[in-house]
Amino acid sequence: MNGSLSCSAVNCVHNLSGLCSANKILVNGLSAQASTGTQCETFAEKGIKNALMHLTNMNIPGEIRQLFNNDGIHMYPEVACNAVRCRFNNDRKCEADRVLIMGAHANSSDGTYCETFTP
Repeated sequence: MNGSLSCSAVNCVHNLSGLCSANKILVNGLSAQASTGTQCETFAEKGIKNALMHLTNMNIPGEIRQLFNNDGIHMYPEVACNAVRCRFNNDRKCEADRVLIMGAHANSSDGTYCETFTP
């Protein structure tokens, strides 16, 4: 992925004001025909236990830059993608300029999907 990853899954431990603070995420959806057939497998419900368990996947330098700079987005997670029917999928890596993960009411990865998916 060449740009930012926005996320509406506010209950995810990686969601930082609508941006994804993970270093790497995985979008599943091997047989997806539409965006609703995908899921963000990196989703972890907010809480101290999940925050500690997922600490190794946090983009801490990006988070710090984001906090102190208002000149743009500084968090760009690597996006692995199993949604092989998506036109942005190149050898299971996302090449979209910008990725949008939806899941405003999600409590698990099943409640999320990649809105950027394009057949």
